[in-house]
Amino acid sequence: MWLQMDVSSNMSNILLVGYGISGVSVFNFLKSKGNNVLVYDDYKNDDIPNKVNNIDWNNIDYVVKSPSIHIMYHNIHPIIQEAINNNKTIYSTFDIFRLYNPNAKIIGITGTNGKSTTTSLVYSILKKAGLSVQIGGNIGIPYGDLELSEYYVFEMSSYEISSSKLLQFDIGALLNIEPDHLDWHGSFENYIESKQKLLDNSKIKIISYEDEYSVNKYKDTSVTISINNESKASYYIKERLLMQNNNIILDLSNVKYLLGTHNYQNIMFAYAICKSLNVDDNVIINTINNFEPLPHRINIVRKIDNILFVNDSKGTNPGSSARALDTFMGYKIFWLVGGRSKKINPLPYINKYLDSIHKIYLFGESTQEFSQVFKNTKECVVFKTMDEALRKAYEDAINEPGASVVLLSPMCASFDQFQGFEHRGNIFVELVKSL
Repeated sequence: MWLQMDVSSNMSNILLVGYGISGVSVFNFLKSKGNNVLVYDDYKNDDIPNKVNNIDWNNIDYVVKSPSIHIMYHNIHPIIQEAINNNKTIYSTFDIFRLYNPNAKIIGITGTNGKSTTTSLVYSILKKAGLSVQIGGNIGIPYGDLELSEYYVFEMSSYEISSSKLLQFDIGALLNIEPDHLDWHGSFENYIESKQKLLDNSKIKIISYEDEYSVNKYKDTSVTISINNESKASYYIKERLLMQNNNIILDLSNVKYLLGTHNYQNIMFAYAICKSLNVDDNVIINTINNFEPLPHRINIVRKIDNILFVNDSKGTNPGSSARALDTFMGYKIFWLVGGRSKKINPLPYINKYLDSIHKIYLFGESTQEFSQVFKNTKECVVFKTMDEALRKAYEDAINEPGASVVLLSPMCASFDQFQGFEHRGNIFVELVKSL
């Protein structure tokens, strides 16, 4: 039996480490179940309930950690190390959901890019099909806030997967693996291992034929999708047609809003997941055709004359930004790049798009690093803020004939100047509307 403790027993004394969005949710949930919950948080915030600075480990039954709290050998959080030294079990917020919902049917979706769109699309299809379903996890809805349901569609971050002991999924989907969050995981190998841990604990495994890391490990035990006309895959694309065994399932040219090859991959994963649950084709296809993408993911904000302004603030790594560049091949791209670097060389990801990039506008903390990266490839101009970069990009685009796009796809985290990628994207939208 995978369940490791009886949550129906007497009140537990729990230490919660981290009091962000997920921490607040699990705190309130555990309190509602009659537990005594103490909170350790690195920030000096007097509003945090039951906050402790010194921990009496003899009076702690187990620890719950928020997703971003470090657990890897190279940067483990001191309190987590203390818990290990005191032989305390450390659970993730996902583990707490599992402890209290041992029979839940869960679809787990992970990958470097495309998780949120695919998770939302699967949820929308299952909802339209009349299933009892909730959406949550890394997409922004904490586990502790969810209502009882038959099915749950969870976006799973590498942080949460690495931290969890009670992973168990009816369906697991791994979209793609590219270098990201290496500061947290310590190495690309650790990052790959965290992503594949989801599949290792899934009854049905769905992978991409283009993901060599997963194909090598799961090829004979999984459902496969391919965006490159690999007819050996369970589902594949041929000339913008979604195919299975030479049969046409969906003409992707009819899809209204989910543009670009990366979204075709998201669509195929969603289709494969929903067919695993025997959802009717008409429901799946109608939902896909009318599904609008989430904010900050290659959203067209405005068009001024021949210039498109595109908000892809969620493009926080080179692989994700490469997908945005691919979407606008054929345009002259005025590209806004910057923020807190993830220390990943972007050139292998974007080399084939260099001819479409007219000029690069750097801003924020990473300007010096990217000035060196791009100095022999493309003209770059450096600014302190995104506002200044945007206005110069617009000025330059006005003077160029033909179709142009001013693209915010920054390849970086946002925390040097913004509260998160949503904040950065919202500011970009406001600035564009003020032009």
